[in-house]
Amino acid sequence: MINRKQLLRWSAGLAGSLILAPWAARAQQRYPERAVRIVVPYVAGGNLDVTARLFAQHLSDDLGQPFVVENRPGANGNTGTEQVVRSAPDGYSLAMVSAGTLTINPALYRTMPFDPEKDLTHISIVSTGPMVLTVNNALPVNSMQELVAYAKANPGKLNFGSGGNGTLAHLSTEMLRVRTGIDIVHVPYKGTALAASDVMAGHIQALFDTLSTAAPLIQERKVRALAVTSAKRARTFPDLPTVAEAGVRDYAAETWAGLVGPPGMPREVVARLQASLAKIAARPDVQQRLASGGSEAVGGTSEQFARAVNTERARWAEIVKVSGAKSD
Repeated sequence: MINRKQLLRWSAGLAGSLILAPWAARAQQRYPERAVRIVVPYVAGGNLDVTARLFAQHLSDDLGQPFVVENRPGANGNTGTEQVVRSAPDGYSLAMVSAGTLTINPALYRTMPFDPEKDLTHISIVSTGPMVLTVNNALPVNSMQELVAYAKANPGKLNFGSGGNGTLAHLSTEMLRVRTGIDIVHVPYKGTALAASDVMAGHIQALFDTLSTAAPLIQERKVRALAVTSAKRARTFPDLPTVAEAGVRDYAAETWAGLVGPPGMPREVVARLQASLAKIAARPDVQQRLASGGSEAVGGTSEQFARAVNTERARWAEIVKVSGAKSD
C-alpha cells in the first residue's frame, strides 16, 4: 500500500515531468541553438572530408547555426570517432564516418575503443560510391576476366597497391583474392595518391581506388579501368561493369559516408537532422557535386543505417578472417 509520503513524492515527480516535458520538447524543436561540430576522423582533403564539408555547409544554411568540421585522424578513424562517442548526447558533437571505421575496424583490431553497433546513434548515411579497379596501361589485360586469367597464369607476379593496411582498398583486394583464388601481392602505401602514381609508372600493376580520385586518370588514359566494386554500375562510367557482373561471385564493396552521434541522442534531434540531410541530398547541386566525384547523395533512417552496418560487418569479418589481413 502506498503511504502518504510516497504519494506526495510520486505526485511531485509527475508534476515535475509534466513541467519538464514541454520544455524539453521545445528545446529539441529549437535545435540547434549553437554551433555543432562534425568530427571527420581522417585527414583533411579526402573524400570523407569533402563530403562532410559539403553537407556541413548546407546544414548550417538549413538549420541556422554553424556546423563546423574538425579533422581528428588516427587508427583508421577510431580516434576521432571515439571522441564523439564520449561526448554529451545532445546533438552538438557528431561525426562523419566511413565504411572502414564502422564495418572493417571491428574485425581488424583486437580491441575497439567503442562498439559501432551499441555506442553510436546512427543518424543517416549521406552518400555512397564504388571503388574502381585500375591497372597499368602496359599490363596485357582489358577486362576483369582477363586479369583473373593473367593472375592465375602468373601467380605472385601482380602487385596491388592500397592506401594502407586495413583500408577499404586493401580489403577490396583481399576480397578479390578470396573470391577468385588468385595469388596476388598487397603493397600498402601511406595514402592512395602514392599508390596511384606507382600504378601509372608501372612500379605496381593494380589498385582499387575511389572513383573520385581515379576518374581524371581514367579519362586522361593514364590508367585503365576494368570494373567498379559496387552492386550496380556507376553513373559516371556506365560502360564499366561491376566486379560481380564480370564473373566474380558475391563481390561488393562500396565507400559511404554516414553521420553518427553519441549513444542516447534525443529522437527529436535525430529526426530533425535526418529531415535536413534528406532535403540536402535531394538538392540537384549536391547530387551533381557528388556525382562529379563518382558518389551518389542518399538519405535514410537510423534503422536503415544500422542494418547496413551490421550486414557489412559480417561480410568484412569473413574476408579479414580468411585472408589474415592486419591493420598497421
